[in-house]
Amino acid sequence: MKQEIERKYAINYLPEDIKLEKIEEIEEIEQAFLYEDKNTSIRIRKIQTNQDINYIYTVKTKGDISYKENVSAKYEIESNITKEYYETLLPKKISNPIRKTRVVIPIQNNLKVEIDIYYDYLQGFLTAEVEFPNEETAINFNKPDWLGKELGYQELSNRKLSHMDRKQFIRKVSEEFMKNNEKIIEKLNKLIQTCY
Repeated sequence: MKQEIERKYAINYLPEDIKLEKIEEIEEIEQAFLYEDKNTSIRIRKIQTNQDINYIYTVKTKGDISYKENVSAKYEIESNITKEYYETLLPKKISNPIRKTRVVIPIQNNLKVEIDIYYDYLQGFLTAEVEFPNEETAINFNKPDWLGKELGYQELSNRKLSHMDRKQFIRKVSEEFMKNNEKIIEKLNKLIQTCY
């Protein structure tokens, strides 16, 4: 069981030096939740890269971790499952499926930014998550300028988003935020197309 410690941000702009060689990985992700209560959630994911497709079963729990503002900390257990088992579990989902493209970009101090471009009823949503080796690094993180305001995990976590419809989602974000995302997504999509 590993501890997952991360922070979630809006994106102000894409830095000029994010070229193709700066992109470490591109993943197409489909996910849904099978179970959740106040402290625990169970999620399944299909993750497709240029190389292969993986199916992942994940249990996340807060356990004895106390919540710190803007830092999401949970225990996480992940297991690879077969395509057949994934397809058996999918109809048992208790949430909307979420589809997104993830672009992984290395930054300072061996950290990585995972930029997620969302689709379907979350079209136009764009986030950046940074995962940390420990809480101290997360709390003291000096984000690059191109990462914007902290989005936190109370309202815009994937778990919360998976239970919204389009109207509920749009009420949570500003028009300015969505317009800025459109410009960034257009640039990111151009970069992604050159990878395939």
